[in-house]
Amino acid sequence: MSPREGKGRRRRYAAAAAVVAAGVLGVSACGTDSAPRSAEKRAANPPGQHSDKIPGYQRAYAAGYEEGRTVHADGGKGAAVREVVHGGCARRALDAGARADGDRGSWVKGCQDAVQGGPKEAPDRPMSKKESHPVLLKDFRAWARTEGDGALGRHADQVFTVKLTGRDYDVEVRTDYTSRSQAKDFAGAFAEWWDGDDGAGVARSVLILDGHDRRIAVRSL
Repeated sequence: MSPREGKGRRRRYAAAAAVVAAGVLGVSACGTDSAPRSAEKRAANPPGQHSDKIPGYQRAYAAGYEEGRTVHADGGKGAAVREVVHGGCARRALDAGARADGDRGSWVKGCQDAVQGGPKEAPDRPMSKKESHPVLLKDFRAWARTEGDGALGRHADQVFTVKLTGRDYDVEVRTDYTSRSQAKDFAGAFAEWWDGDDGAGVARSVLILDGHDRRIAVRSL
């Protein structure tokens, strides 16, 4: 092989390698449908970790953080007061649907971190803590009897508190209702009974559940 032939072959090899490298970069920049992957998608799926391998509470945190960033961008500094001090993030979690189902408390923490301009630091454990409170159920039934509607109290089966993050928590009441309109009326009565003395925390909402623990009504407290 002459020196000229060797140089020509090396140039052809270099050109071919450049074409292959460009193809690899093109594939890396696109998803399986050849559409560019969004920054949100890349953040939600760290390298080497599929979304179904990420704990539900961390996915909920990431979703809450993205919501909080949007709220902060729209509302500025005042958003931190509304969403953290006045419980805006806690109430927003109830409208987040499946995005918050992995752990509602983690969603709230993500939202609060973002609206305060804090770093994105997912918790290393679920934030929500659900506890049954038979005394609350007993007190509510007693109030219903005093109001002349003992049957109302008997529709309630169990009362829970769900600690979210910081001082925020929700109240959940499991009932035998299947009608959303009846559950909504019940939520109104429960909110009337709730005296506002929230103890060490702040109750943000009451969630009325059916017998299968499905949410059928929500009301702010």
